[in-house]
Amino acid sequence: MHGSHVHGEVILNVVIEDKRLDVEMISPAMNITGFEHAPVTEEERRVLGEAIGKLGQAGNLLTLPDTAACEPGASSVETSLTEEHADHEHEPAMEEGDDGNHAEFHVTHAFQCDNSDVIESVILTLFSHFPGVEKVRVQWIHGQRQGAAVVEPDNPAVSVN
Repeated sequence: MHGSHVHGEVILNVVIEDKRLDVEMISPAMNITGFEHAPVTEEERRVLGEAIGKLGQAGNLLTLPDTAACEPGASSVETSLTEEHADHEHEPAMEEGDDGNHAEFHVTHAFQCDNSDVIESVILTLFSHFPGVEKVRVQWIHGQRQGAAVVEPDNPAVSVN
C-alpha cells in the first residue's frame, strides 16, 4: 500500500464467504519491528526474521471460535524491508514527517472453515505479539453483512456479525 500511514495503527480486513475466511493486515513496519529501514545490524536482521515468522502464523494475529472448525491455508508476508536496494542500503531511518518511503508489512491468511456461520466475533491476538500496535481499524464482510470497528488492546474482540 502506498501513501501515508499512522504509526501505532494497523488495518485489518476480514472477509467470510461460504466456507472461506480471508484476512489481510497492513501495518507500518515501525509497529512490528520498531524500525522502517532495511536492517543494517545483526540485531535488526534478527528482529525482522522473528517478525516475519510471527506474522506468518495466523494465530499471532487473531483467534477464531473452535466451533467454526477453521483450517489455515495459504498465507503470505510481504515487506519492503527484505528487498535489496543497493543505493538505499545505508540510509538513516526517516524522521517523523519526512516525505520518504515508509516500509510496511502486508500479510494475508486464508482459512477453510466447516462452520463459518458460527463466527460472530474474532479476538485480535496481535496486540500481545506486537506491542507497537496501539489500534486496529477492522473492516469486515460476512456474507451479505459488513461493518467496521476500531479495536484497542484493552478490548481485543471485534464483532463480525
